[in-house]
Amino acid sequence: MRVFYFAVLCMTISMAFDTCPSTWSHNDGKCLWPKQHSYAHHSVAQASDPTAACCALCAGSDGKCVSWLLFKDKKDGFPANTCILNNATVRGNAPSSPICVSGEAPPPPPQPTPRPSPAPAGALNVLFFAVDDLRPELNAFGPDPIPGTVSPPLHTPHIDALASKSLVLKKNYVQQAVCSPTRQSLLTGRRPDRTRVYDLYSNFRTVGANYTTIPEHFMRSGYKTIGMGKIFHPGHASGGDDTCCSWSNRSFYYHAPNLKLWSGKDAASSANDGKAWMAVSPKVEAAHPLPDNQTAHHAISTIEQLTTEYQAGDKRPFFLAVGFHKPHLPFVASEEFFEYYPASAINLPPNQYPPSGMPHVAWSSYGELRAYADQAKLNATGNPGSKLPEDDVLALRRAYYAAVTQTDAMLGKVMAALEASPFKDNTVISFWGDHGWQLGEHGEWCKHTNFEYAARAPMMVHVPGLTDNGAVTDQYSEHVDLFPTLSEAAMGVKMPVCPQGDDSFKVALCTEGSSLVPLMKDPKTAIKQAAFSQYPRGYQSKDANFNAAYYEEDVSGTASTSPCIESTGKGCTMGYTLVTRASDGCEYRYTEWADFNTEGFAYRVNWERNVGSELYNHTADPGENVNLAGKAGLSDLKASLSKMLRAGPKFGN
Repeated sequence: MRVFYFAVLCMTISMAFDTCPSTWSHNDGKCLWPKQHSYAHHSVAQASDPTAACCALCAGSDGKCVSWLLFKDKKDGFPANTCILNNATVRGNAPSSPICVSGEAPPPPPQPTPRPSPAPAGALNVLFFAVDDLRPELNAFGPDPIPGTVSPPLHTPHIDALASKSLVLKKNYVQQAVCSPTRQSLLTGRRPDRTRVYDLYSNFRTVGANYTTIPEHFMRSGYKTIGMGKIFHPGHASGGDDTCCSWSNRSFYYHAPNLKLWSGKDAASSANDGKAWMAVSPKVEAAHPLPDNQTAHHAISTIEQLTTEYQAGDKRPFFLAVGFHKPHLPFVASEEFFEYYPASAINLPPNQYPPSGMPHVAWSSYGELRAYADQAKLNATGNPGSKLPEDDVLALRRAYYAAVTQTDAMLGKVMAALEASPFKDNTVISFWGDHGWQLGEHGEWCKHTNFEYAARAPMMVHVPGLTDNGAVTDQYSEHVDLFPTLSEAAMGVKMPVCPQGDDSFKVALCTEGSSLVPLMKDPKTAIKQAAFSQYPRGYQSKDANFNAAYYEEDVSGTASTSPCIESTGKGCTMGYTLVTRASDGCEYRYTEWADFNTEGFAYRVNWERNVGSELYNHTADPGENVNLAGKAGLSDLKASLSKMLRAGPKFGN
């Protein structure tokens, strides 16, 4: 009966084709998947129904198998009726006859939802703001918010107001500067080598472990958890916004209806004409509201509904997550917000050339930007040393700032709704950008690097009664610190610290960060000695022929699995980086690029094959213009920083 049950499920998933789909290869009558993720194969020749038996093997793998393929005939060294198990989804289905059959693992039987514990006495609500691609270029970060570049006078009154009653973290760093990996890291409190998410396709629950997320932790603690907009990276990477586990409103997760309309790179199918930026007129916006405006209004309606429920007697605290898409590309904003940034106020970056001595592996060719219709016409290569036309650079910078100010206005609308509610004095508010952004500095654009402009991101936390007068700290913090901070600040629950290294995989709820509550009490007290980040590339050779086909954000619209977690092939190159203050009193960024997930080093770094190092003195060179790694007389400093980098971060306070 067990085999029959799996067979029915699998056969309902499979699709039949008379011939191989065009994206597959056809080898002597056998259809081959375009990208196998095989980790095991078994003979099912003795089974009365080999197809059902193969499916049952996949289903009985305790979640390791995601998809399966049955070769019915002998070929390429495989005996007839060989079942191949894959640990990642392969898009498409094999023909059901005559040679091969494929399918996905049937879903596990639903588990009963555990009853949440009552919320701790005195638990505070949480309003959780996430902003896409936001640089720490905000007034709260001082007159020189991003040292090494130039900023116009910024108009962000609502973020400024929130900062005035929050702990502002001036030296906050992400764990990987691209959308899905950084979000999955922050939301689980785990670093990328434990989530194993290095791309825009993989889900930590299937490639890492079934960790507890921030909203899941609050939901299990008696909170109503409601999400909207971009919190997790949507789609396959989060299993659809992690509705399986993180949200009370799991049957409905809100995304702005006009998101796709205003996000296209193709002129024929988008309201922004496929352009990388646009100033939207009132008439056009009235007909086609901008997505973040829709999200803000949904957040306001949600606060009003929470108020109604509270007044009707539902006293459960809430965790409300609101994710804004801007200033992510395309830089689309209302015309009114461009008026805050006249062309005369916008300047070119002071240095539009790569750092001297930079290893090529450190560079990203910013394909995300070049894919937009107006940018594609420029035929920019994105190569190190090339740069976009000056008028394009200035226009993009101006539009980015306008998009930031629009996001500020949306945050202001939601904050006004909170202020008008019964929750204004008992709500913790967190605000964070998922990573930084390169806005033409060094001729570089987008994120996808380990440079300071990409790895540093804004974060602030308001806790009623603790940060009301505001506090600013220059101490290091990281995105993984937010999880334990919210748990302690809102519920008084200190999270357990994860065991060091890969033992962290074995614990569902723990933190690889440090609570920021001590900084709220004393902003001068260090909670860590360094901040760590990383970024993957495709496998790099040591010779002068730089492999430009490295992994960065997929611009084709079809995300794929990073070679850093594939079980076949050369693996990848991983860049590990840290920022710290050395014994000479200077701050340094130190980076090493080395083999990762290569033969003999599954899911691990091989420090012995280093393909590039970087050393920047932030005190003397905050813009990271000169790589000192090859300079004479710095061997002791490099050795000390290398030892710290390879030892990795220490978890907890």
